[in-house]
Amino acid sequence: MTTQFLLLLLLNFACALGLAFILYQKLLQDKTQRVLAFFRFLSFFLIGLLLINPEINSTELSIEKPKLTFAIDNSESIHKLSDSRKINDFIKNIRTDDELNSKYDLNFFSFGNQFDILTDTLGFTESSTNISKVIDYTYEISKEESSSFVMLTDGNQTFGEDYYYKSLPESLSSSILVLGDTTSYKDSKIDFINLNEFAYLNNEFPLELFVSQNTSINTTQTLSIVENNVKIASRSITIPAKGSTKVEFLLRAKPVGMKLLKAELEPLQNEKNLSNNKKSISIEVIDYRSKILLISDIIHPDLGFFKRILETNKEMELFTKTTSDFIDYSEYDLLILYQPQSSFRKVFSEIKANQLNYFLIGGSQTDYGFLNRSDLGFKKELILSTEEYSAIINTDFSLFQIEDLNFKSYPPVLDKFGDINLTTNFSMFLNKKANGVELDSPLWMYDADSNIKRSFLFGENLWKWRASYYVMYSDFEKFDQNFQKILRYLSQAKSKNYLSVEVSPVINSGESNKLRAKYYDANFEVNSGFNFSIRFENLETKNAIESKLISDGDGFTYNLSDLEPGTYAYKIKGINVDISKVGQFQILNYSSELQFENANYKGLRQLAEEKDLYLFSNREELISNLKSKDVKSIQKSIQKAQGLVDFELLILLLALTLSSEWSYRKYKGLI
Repeated sequence: MTTQFLLLLLLNFACALGLAFILYQKLLQDKTQRVLAFFRFLSFFLIGLLLINPEINSTELSIEKPKLTFAIDNSESIHKLSDSRKINDFIKNIRTDDELNSKYDLNFFSFGNQFDILTDTLGFTESSTNISKVIDYTYEISKEESSSFVMLTDGNQTFGEDYYYKSLPESLSSSILVLGDTTSYKDSKIDFINLNEFAYLNNEFPLELFVSQNTSINTTQTLSIVENNVKIASRSITIPAKGSTKVEFLLRAKPVGMKLLKAELEPLQNEKNLSNNKKSISIEVIDYRSKILLISDIIHPDLGFFKRILETNKEMELFTKTTSDFIDYSEYDLLILYQPQSSFRKVFSEIKANQLNYFLIGGSQTDYGFLNRSDLGFKKELILSTEEYSAIINTDFSLFQIEDLNFKSYPPVLDKFGDINLTTNFSMFLNKKANGVELDSPLWMYDADSNIKRSFLFGENLWKWRASYYVMYSDFEKFDQNFQKILRYLSQAKSKNYLSVEVSPVINSGESNKLRAKYYDANFEVNSGFNFSIRFENLETKNAIESKLISDGDGFTYNLSDLEPGTYAYKIKGINVDISKVGQFQILNYSSELQFENANYKGLRQLAEEKDLYLFSNREELISNLKSKDVKSIQKSIQKAQGLVDFELLILLLALTLSSEWSYRKYKGLI
């Protein structure tokens, strides 16, 4: 108790006594006032105690045992390679070991694709293993003094960062108990496959495979690609001793639709693990080639320009016709109208009737009087003389990105002289520059509002641009790619209401996987204000499931992890919007955890020294070493401030003194 507190207590006593004497000045002569003054003194004294709220500091001592953390691999590979019953019995014995419990504060965690506190027996059902996440956690444990850590695992990781490049903290006493057979069996496997997500119809697409084997000699094996149980490609390969090799196939993309391919590696003689000799993968074959029709009634080098920039592109086909030829306009995604004249009257009628995208190029032979009468959104002055115009790019243009095209360094294009007055909202791509002066007039523009895509370029001699680019860079590749991008943009239809579905075509059973859908409105903006149902049908068992898609903010999802292995057809249908989408995917009866035939002793030896690495058969030695460690408990003191008085009791006493004073005054007739 401090001197300050004693002074406050004496001051409180004096104040309470003084105030009581002021209120009852005749207390020495009057017995009634003496009783009332006593109650009032107690009330003032108690109020003073409440205000002072005296406290004293106390020290609590506690004994903290060093922590011993066990992290146990709960993945499917443990169940395959070990006796799961013995592992659970071992964990149970540790929990009930009196000597360990008296020496350590025991903590148990299980890990697989998650890292959880272990409160029950292990089921060994995790479909993936992330050992690197456990290693990261050990750095948190190492911050506490005298902590120890034991990891029980087979060392086979299927998920996360490669733990080969990590290490356990030096300040932490760590041990590893190896679960599973450490015997090394001869094994060859397909490590992984590289394949594009899409391929265009009738094109060749590359399939890249990485295969390896662990024997001490080179092996010659057959690698095959199978589709619908039919071998479509095969090759004899040599895999170096304890090494890997890359193999490439070129396959033909046909027919349209999803192709499920299976790679099969011929097993080695007496090879035990055959499950990793096969891998499935898929690719979608699409027929998205745009058909582009160039219509011209004149001969000009620019016609060859379009042929040259598209001849290397497999996505777009170019056709050339005159206005006198028969044209089935429904076959084409884009029309290039080169220097239209009055003979194009029927062409413009078909464009309007069929809502076709078009790219109009004007020049010295263009009939602008005819174009002015065609109500295209602009009017051009009718002057017979011609002028050369250089290009100035509009930095605010945002419909698509163009790279490495320095238009201001290209030769000028030729067009008829005269201003252009716009009657429609256009997006300016290039502006005109004549005789060194930038003009407020478009050279190349795009229609930003119409239901069809339109572009107008007022100038001929585009072939000179391409030739100029070649002079500067010695190739046409980037130039052609940028013009292909422009034509691809123009040939694509204006977006309408659209339902986008994202789902992996091939899914391994048990893995966390979702089907995700997004609904886009006519402006191609995500709209989540609608509801959608989904129906799955297993094409093998004919079992069907119907459910509602769950909204997740900007889209809709469905969890596929509970579906049984098989091939599924799905149909998504709008509940309050007229739109639907169908598709297909396959769930394979495959687990990456079951591809292992032995424990990865070599990998675990990189994490722990030989003396800290124990086989499961030597588990009792590990426990003995833990018990024999010279670890000491830590005494910790905690300073606590405790109130000397009970707040609730003081309030109760205050109420009692005040009520007693009031009752006595009432009894004496003073109220």
